[in-house]
This record gives sequence, structure tokens and C-alpha cells, in this order.
Amino acid sequence: PELSSPLVLTMKPVLALLLLIFSSASAFSTSQRRRVERVKQQKHNREKIVSPSVAKANFLHLQQDIDAVVSAGAPWLHLSVQDGYFVPKVSFGSPVVSALRKQYPDTILDCKLGTINPERRVQEFVKAGADIISVHPEATLQLPAVINDIAASGCSPGVVLNPGTPVSLIEPILEDVDVVVVMLVNPGHGGKKYLKQAIDKIQAIQRFASDNDIPLPHISVDGGVSASNSAALIDAGANVLVAGGSVFKSDDKEAVISDLLYGNSETVTISSGRNDFA
Repeated sequence: PELSSPLVLTMKPVLALLLLIFSSASAFSTSQRRRVERVKQQKHNREKIVSPSVAKANFLHLQQDIDAVVSAGAPWLHLSVQDGYFVPKVSFGSPVVSALRKQYPDTILDCKLGTINPERRVQEFVKAGADIISVHPEATLQLPAVINDIAASGCSPGVVLNPGTPVSLIEPILEDVDVVVVMLVNPGHGGKKYLKQAIDKIQAIQRFASDNDIPLPHISVDGGVSASNSAALIDAGANVLVAGGSVFKSDDKEAVISDLLYGNSETVTISSGRNDFA
């Protein structure tokens, strides 16, 4: 049909909308790819990273709190998603991830899915803008398939080790993940910190990777991390520190982040009590 025909004129708005959608999707794909490439490069360089746990922010002033930690130098944000079933607490879902993605396009969004059957949630969080998606091996019957699905979707896959989860459970997929999250507490329960067990697991992960000549993933530690234990965790081989209250409850967040990475427990405001949203 001619360009001036009624059919073409009717289609123009539709074509313009499709072009806008395609352009937006392409831009999202490019920016996500760049962030995920940065995650992999940070892994290769063994960069030390503090990933503030958004669950410990003040949700009445969420943007203000996140602005503060991003401005203080936090390159990642940790989002602990809990469904009230696999983890007894309920935290937040993909709308929070989506809102953060729009507001902080350069920040790595590190999502830990404490959900049963995480394969049902992967695409939801991919679309929301997650860069890292970590899952619990006990939460799915098909861990390798879930890890492959996350990677195929363009995100960095990760796996979580609870205090009672042995490293042997993740050895078959260790070469396929970019992040291993070692929990110091039982998610949703808080309480006792399993520091020695966490250090043993960190060292076991490194030995397995070395013995099998596979790339060492980011080793992230989560649950009551503060300047009082961060040095021991980093010395053991962890390079990502997920910290909630110790960062968000401090008036000097830049100092806290520095202290977590380089040590000075006296100047850090330590969060007290339980860490229920680990």
C-alpha cells in the first residue's frame, strides 16, 4: 500500500509503539549485559565488595537510605526475597527490585531468592532488573536446570549455602555459578551466628575450585556481618560482604563500608539483636 493510504496511516502509531518497545528492551538488554559483565570481571579480579542488605533499610525512607549507601560507595545492593514458606518471614518481591532498577541503573542488584520452587520466579526477577539471582539448593528438585535458566536469561547465577547445607551439595554446579552465598545464620531466624562453619565452607569452596581447575566464584557472606567479623571472613577468602544493620543504622555509611573492608570495629555502629531478614 502507498505511504499515504488509510491502512499505512492507521499502522503508523502501532509501528511507532513497537519500535519504542523494541528500543527500550534493547537498551535494557545492553545495560544488563554490561552490569553482568562487570560482575564477572569483579569475580576474576577478586574485588572486595560490600553489598548492603535492602531488607534492613527504612522502608518509609527507602530512596533516601539507598541513595546514602550508593553515594557511600556500595557497588551492589543485596535483596533478600522471602516467601514465608521456604523462609518463615515475608520480605518483598519483584516490584521493589523493579523500582530500584529504574532509580539506580548502574548498581548491581544482587537478588537471593529464599523461595520454594525458585524456577517459577526466575523470569519475574529477570524482567524486574536483577543482575544476580541466587537460589537455595534445597528449594528445588532441579538445581542445575534452574542455574542454567538464570544464566540463559542473561543474569549471573548464584547458589546459597545455609549453615546446615554442606558444600558437597553444590560441587556439581560450582563451575556454573558466579556467586556462592555462605550464610552465617539461618535465613528468617537470625540468632546464633555460625562463623566457624562459614569459614570452613569458604575454604572448602576454594579448595574444590583449585583442585578441579574451575574459576573461583564470588564468595559472599550474609547474616550478621559486621566489622567485628569481616576481617576473619575476608582472610578466609570471602570477597563480598552482605551487611544490613551495620551499614543502614550508621550515620557515617562511607566509614562503615571502609571499616568492613579494611577493619576498624571501634568506629562501626553494629546492629543489635536479630537479623531476621538475612
